[in-house]
Amino acid sequence: MDYSTSILESLGEGIAAFDVDRRALMANAYLKDLMGWARVSVVGQVPDTLFAQRPQILSILKEGFEQKRLVNHVDVIDHRADGGLQHLSVSTSFLSVENQQGLVLVIRDVSELKRMEWEMFQVEKMSALGRLAASVAHEVRNPLGAIDIQLQLLEEDLGGIEGIQQERLSRRLNIAQTEMKRLDRIVQNFLRFSRTPKLRLQPLSLNDVVQRVFELVSPEAREQEVTLSLELEQGLPQVDGDESQLGQAVLNMTVNAFQAMEGPGEVRARTWADVEVGQVCLALSDTGRGIPEAEIDRIFEFYYTTKDEGTGLGLSIAQRVLFQHGGHLEVESQEGAGTTFRFFLPISKQNGLHNE
Repeated sequence: MDYSTSILESLGEGIAAFDVDRRALMANAYLKDLMGWARVSVVGQVPDTLFAQRPQILSILKEGFEQKRLVNHVDVIDHRADGGLQHLSVSTSFLSVENQQGLVLVIRDVSELKRMEWEMFQVEKMSALGRLAASVAHEVRNPLGAIDIQLQLLEEDLGGIEGIQQERLSRRLNIAQTEMKRLDRIVQNFLRFSRTPKLRLQPLSLNDVVQRVFELVSPEAREQEVTLSLELEQGLPQVDGDESQLGQAVLNMTVNAFQAMEGPGEVRARTWADVEVGQVCLALSDTGRGIPEAEIDRIFEFYYTTKDEGTGLGLSIAQRVLFQHGGHLEVESQEGAGTTFRFFLPISKQNGLHNE
């Protein structure tokens, strides 16, 4: 392997070169891995064969050859072999080296960058909407308080009325008071979400957090005939976390899993460490109805919910908690087969391994 080839093979982006007859001259290891060409002999192949399942990339190459139109960092959404999606950045340039003429294709996987951008956008959006929610909630609380006082006074006045009229008025008053309490809960949810509590970080075991949550929900699990399964890696590295907030995030996701099943099923928690990237991971899976593909990109949206009694805050709060801890949340779901949420948190800087 010569010096130039060695450089191409070590690059963190995929590169392929095509001659004037549209035959592949080379493709580096990164591109072969990205495109799933490990067992394909690339040299001599034409784009129509190599990119038969990727029409967007094929179209870009054809424009380069036929119309001499180059592109620079065009976003392409690609379907991986496992069924998932990845975001690619595609660029083309003309090849002109000695007697060789043709086209150079450069592809980079920017899925992680897109995910981080999306998470930051979600957190910023939640922060802005939280401030708006706080403002509205404060304005609503005063008239709600005044109405509540008037209802209490009406209840006292009813004591001087007897018979059927008192019964009818008492029933209507009870309805009004019940709705007042519901409005107050909604206002409290607005205020609670709008306040970002200060993190109190300390080295802790994610295994302990998960076990406590599962112990907390075990009575509800027995009532609903849900099996709770724990697959916790021993000696899991600690994370720097706020135990209360991480517990709330895991609890929110566990309650969501229960609601997704609407009956008997299984909720499984599995933890493991990826020491190479410095992360501790938790996968929380259920055997529920799954999330339709059309909705999966919306589930983290502020106040988005498919439940009649839901507030749409649970997933948003969990995502914000993980973001504040320097981690992130991913979801994988198949309609009718269940959903898995994956928590990723950085390993504690103060303590390496924690023997449990």
